[in-house]
Parts: sequence; structure tokens; C-alpha cells
Amino acid sequence: MKAFKNLCSKLLILILVFVTSTGLVSCKKNDEGLPTDKHIVMMTATSNSVGEFDANDDYWEYSSWTVYYDGVVEYSSNYNISGALAESMYDLSEEDLKTLYTLITEMNEFEDCEVTEEYGISWYITYFDTKGNLVDSFSGDVSGKDCLTDIEDILENTIK
Repeated sequence: MKAFKNLCSKLLILILVFVTSTGLVSCKKNDEGLPTDKHIVMMTATSNSVGEFDANDDYWEYSSWTVYYDGVVEYSSNYNISGALAESMYDLSEEDLKTLYTLITEMNEFEDCEVTEEYGISWYITYFDTKGNLVDSFSGDVSGKDCLTDIEDILENTIK
């Protein structure tokens, strides 16, 4: 029964991601560009599974992104048994990078929010200035927060 519940939860999450990925709705365009184009960490994001899972199942544990001001993204994904299943480095398009920058600068309007469902995905997002100082962070459930779900959409839909 747990395996079925876990499968249904993952299917629901995939459907929600697909539906929300049809368009980014909350972002104002950033026509000014970024404050730098150097290889300095702009943001980090980690999404992880929340819930009780069977330790014998090879379930997804977390995915992690590091995004740099020059558009380079480092991505990894880890599973319970098989470990690191995906590791890659790629470049965001200029449009996605500008949109992402705009979104993280608007992230401060949200308070941390616990995942209240029995199963779900929790996010931890950090934003750094060009000197590497932490500017803002968010942790918890991004559901219903357009700015944060748009960040999620850009990160998940650009994985290469």
C-alpha cells in the first residue's frame, strides 16, 4: 500500500509540475541585465522528498542546483539506493537567466513554509550577491507561490 501511495504522490507531483510549467506567470521581465557576468554563485536550490518511504525502494531523495551569474548551472540528483543518478553542467539561456534573477530578487516576500502533506517536496533556495554574501533564502513548500513555482519551473525544465 505504501508503494502505491508513493507512486500516486509522485504522479500527482509530475502532473502539477507539467501544468505549472506551461507558462511563467508571475515574473516581470528584467531588461537591465544582471549585475555581473562573472562565474560567481548567484543562487542554490535543493528540492527533497518529504515523507516516510520504504528504505528498500530506490526512491528519489533530492535534486540540487547551483546557478552562477554567468549562466552556468551545476545539477545533481540523488536516489536512496543507487546514489547520484544524474550530474551535469550546462548553460541557461540568457532569457531564463534574467528571469531567474528577477524571480530570486522578488523571493523576499515569502516566509518559510513547512510541507504540510504526508508526502511532498520541500525546497531550500538561497540567493547571493556578487560578493558571495547571502541576500535571502526560502525553505519549505513552494505550492501556491507563483514566484517560487516559477523558479522551480525554470530549474526543472532546463535540466540537460
